[in-house]
Amino acid sequence: MARLREQDAQARVASGYGPDFLEAFARGLRVIRAFDKQHSQMTLSDVARATDLPKPSVRRALYTLTCLGLATSDGRSFRLTPRIMELASAYLGSNMISTVVQPACERLADRTEQSCFSAVLDGYDIVMIAHSLHGRPDVLAPTIGLRRPAFNTAAGRAILGQLPDADLDAWLDRLEPKGMTDFTVTNKRALRLEILQGRKQGFAITAQELRRGYHAAAVPLKRYDGATIAALCVAVWVEDSSAGSVAERYVAALQEEAEALKPQLL
Repeated sequence: MARLREQDAQARVASGYGPDFLEAFARGLRVIRAFDKQHSQMTLSDVARATDLPKPSVRRALYTLTCLGLATSDGRSFRLTPRIMELASAYLGSNMISTVVQPACERLADRTEQSCFSAVLDGYDIVMIAHSLHGRPDVLAPTIGLRRPAFNTAAGRAILGQLPDADLDAWLDRLEPKGMTDFTVTNKRALRLEILQGRKQGFAITAQELRRGYHAAAVPLKRYDGATIAALCVAVWVEDSSAGSVAERYVAALQEEAEALKPQLL
């Protein structure tokens, strides 16, 4: 069994992971996550730099992924294969949220003539689990699994607004907000007020905070017992609607779909 580097051993101790933690498995997942839109094809050295892992570990991970058909190589560079989607389909197939919400996103897109998506909160990000594009497709990349910051997105704030005050304060305390546009709210006190306002009114609105040129409206998506599990969101280009009119034009449709979904989400 390969010994951990000193820095990795210290990181494991600091993380609190127990003796059953599989370091090799974790490293393999890091290798997979190193590939993205900007790095769709990489050499072994590229992956090692991106993951900060030893080359022997990266070599074994890439070899294993290649043997399993999850990656391919031309002898120098590596890239993931479509088979990697089986990992995502395992979640999507076992998660009723995605199965039930996808048709709702399609109905909303047809009804509002805007792009719609649903996302869950994962740490400090939201992760897209369903989507339906309408009109200009560059509002959001049409990718299940797309991650975006939660603090400056309507979907993230809609979910965060449903947290108990103590949990929300703890989340904000650890948050390190970074401005993504001139409109991004990064002051934590102001951000908390925005989230609480969304809780009070039952929906969240953001205006060009994630990306210049579009607004978004979102409502919390609750299951049958009232627990918030996701958010439904409509993304709107500035020329299609002002920030002030987003609520009156799209929130009612979002709320109706969310209410209709509630009995189906067990």
